[in-house]
Amino acid sequence: MGEQEMMGRIRILSQGRRIRAAGILAGLLLCILAAFPAAAQTAGGAEGLDGGQLQLDVVYGYQGTAKSGRYLPLKIRIENPGGAPFSGTLSVFTMESDYELYRYEYPLNLEAGESFAKDMSISLGARIDQMYVKVMDQEGREAASKRLKLNVSMETAELFVGILSDTPDRLQYLNGVGVNYSTLRTRTIEMSARTLPSQEMELDQLDVLLISNFDTGTLSGDQVKAVWEWVSKGGVLLLGTGERAEDVMRAFGDDLLLAPLPMADLQEINMGVEFAKDSPKGATIPLKCTDVYMLGASEVLSSDELSVLTSVTVDNGLVGAAIYDFVDIEAFCQENVSYVDNLFSSLLGEDRINYLVSSSDGTNSSQYWSVQSLINTGDINRLPKVGLYTMAALAYVALVGPGLYFFLKQRGLRRYYPRAVILLALCCTGMVYFMGVTTRFNGPFFTYATIKDMDEDNIVETTFINMQAPYNKPYSVELDPSYMVQPITRSAYYDTYYGNMQMPKFTGAEEPDVNLRFDQTATRVSARNVGAFVPLYFQMERKTENTGKEGFSGEIHCFDGTVSGTLTNGYNHPVDDVAVLMYNQMVMVGHMEAGETVELDNREVVFGVMNFGYPMAEQITGASRYREGDLNDAEYVHALERTNLLTFYIGNYLTGYHSEARVVGFSQNQQGGGFLAKKGYETYGSTLITSSVKVDYEQDGLVYRSGLQKNPNVLSGEYYARSNTMYGVTPLILEYYLGNDTEVERVDFHQLSDKVIQSLRYNYTVPFVGNIYFYNYDTGNYDPMDISVEEYGRDALEPYLSPGNTLTVKYVYTNPEDYSWNIILPILTVLGRNK
Repeated sequence: MGEQEMMGRIRILSQGRRIRAAGILAGLLLCILAAFPAAAQTAGGAEGLDGGQLQLDVVYGYQGTAKSGRYLPLKIRIENPGGAPFSGTLSVFTMESDYELYRYEYPLNLEAGESFAKDMSISLGARIDQMYVKVMDQEGREAASKRLKLNVSMETAELFVGILSDTPDRLQYLNGVGVNYSTLRTRTIEMSARTLPSQEMELDQLDVLLISNFDTGTLSGDQVKAVWEWVSKGGVLLLGTGERAEDVMRAFGDDLLLAPLPMADLQEINMGVEFAKDSPKGATIPLKCTDVYMLGASEVLSSDELSVLTSVTVDNGLVGAAIYDFVDIEAFCQENVSYVDNLFSSLLGEDRINYLVSSSDGTNSSQYWSVQSLINTGDINRLPKVGLYTMAALAYVALVGPGLYFFLKQRGLRRYYPRAVILLALCCTGMVYFMGVTTRFNGPFFTYATIKDMDEDNIVETTFINMQAPYNKPYSVELDPSYMVQPITRSAYYDTYYGNMQMPKFTGAEEPDVNLRFDQTATRVSARNVGAFVPLYFQMERKTENTGKEGFSGEIHCFDGTVSGTLTNGYNHPVDDVAVLMYNQMVMVGHMEAGETVELDNREVVFGVMNFGYPMAEQITGASRYREGDLNDAEYVHALERTNLLTFYIGNYLTGYHSEARVVGFSQNQQGGGFLAKKGYETYGSTLITSSVKVDYEQDGLVYRSGLQKNPNVLSGEYYARSNTMYGVTPLILEYYLGNDTEVERVDFHQLSDKVIQSLRYNYTVPFVGNIYFYNYDTGNYDPMDISVEEYGRDALEPYLSPGNTLTVKYVYTNPEDYSWNIILPILTVLGRNK
């Protein structure tokens, strides 16, 4: 064989080997790809591995979108197509805002051919865009898993608007609109009667729920209840009425409407002179409208003297109602997108918009810090008696030194001194040990704060717990399974931003820092990598039927700065520190025995600002008596704890205008622990009980209302509506809206009560002192008013009221020597007749 022929055969053999090697590699690649099914099986951008005998499918959020820092709804479906039963655990693995890893576990048992579906809401940490769903068998082997890569906007703050309409395509003009100088951008999410959640927490991703051209009577009772609870916790419900007002209001009218809905009629609506092209009337369009009168509503948008959009506060949320159908303004808004901006900016208000913007980038930890101050205390009886320990130490030094030495020397026993010192040291060590028994923790312990809100039908209980252990090793506790348990964590944004902390990798293979297992008999919370006395905060919620019909009840009449009527304690136990809270006014009652009824007539009405909760709360609890607080004083600490809890409640549940009264009081039972499934843990905390009671504001055909029901329009200067304060010595000009539906008879400027003013000074806040001017619509000038005059009748107000029932007031602060950064203004009330 020649050399060339030999070389040719070698080349042929080499090529054959390469071809066979390529074939082997291709086969291996095909096997690998077959073992990893396409991520498209899981809706919403899920990627993952379906291994073993199970098939796992996960859908998150709405239409493949998510907002971090909220509760994220998950719909999980698991199928067992194999021939054998499966027993194991379904787990959801996520990272919280503080970069701690949390795992939620649920027991799972599937017969052969059986499927399992579960809906849940999992806390999604701020700026976190992934989580893992896994199924593990009893030996800890992975049977199926999904990695959820979440579609979360990290750059632009978004306003999630749920759309519930029979014609959602005609509401797409609401999508992608910049709100409040484009600090927020809208994202619409289409919903239906089938997809609307029946659990409040599953609505947490939404900021606004818009219902227009839709019959809410098609919703189930659970769906309506979920929407209402979501609104109470801070959601915004926006209703478009128009020709289908009866349909839209069917599910919510009983809770909202002051009067029955009239028939719809065609009206010329001025959408705003800024949208006029040819003439001032160029922005007027004919629309089918229905006048909506809601209890305690304030005007948001108007057309001449007609209220086009009104809103009413519901606990911590908001309900807005437009007289038109949002579908009918589609063409106008497509040409004038800024109308949508103006609508949402006016409805949401500056405070709500700022919160949405700040929380979108993970910088907001307001709930964490407020809860921390609420339950970061403890039983002062656990504090060691420093004086007693000091006396024991001095006594020991005196005994082991000269005392023992001279005692033995006088008896000729000086040679036993070393052994006597050792014996005395052992005795003193034992004495110190037994002295510290009452201050020593032997296992996990809890500090809690509970809010029980009761009405005729239900008891809604919210408990915040601080869980700690006295040792640096893993531990677990068992909680009552009837409670829903969610972690409360701070944001690690600042640590990451300033380089103090790097966001760790999250692959799903790590061991969790906190594990929550939800069994039928208990919710087991396990913690690892947690140091001694390091707190873990959780929020627990439970809703039960009020079978005992407990709660406060009564008939309350509030008119012209006085309160009358009766209040009954419907609890089967005494209640302390009872008070009736109305908007910027309160009446203190004090102690009430079980079943006791008290008269409210002739009791002092205290004027304050609800958003300055602490000065109001410390008047109720008596903490205002302690200006030099001593943490060793049990009564002071007791009053301080109640003040913190009541301040938290006011700041989180009574932030806006509310027409009803909230009656609050404290249970005398200081040692709780009803949230535990297993006894034996040490608990310490307070329980606040509340009820809502309707208030009558009418007398002799006149209506009494707050002039701050709607936030004043700031024409000049710096004003903070949340606390009714101005800043600095720059003159402030406010335009107060007194209501188009009222013929004003009198306006009162109430100064805050002296006791509240004294408390406010400790918050660096002082009452307004200076000059007040009213804008005169006849002359176009600002007329000086006598600051000592608090009442202005109809005749005196005549030149100062605009055709739209607004009053423009200029405030000029004249006491710069005092604090000038928080100057609290008078509280306006209006007396008038309904038109």
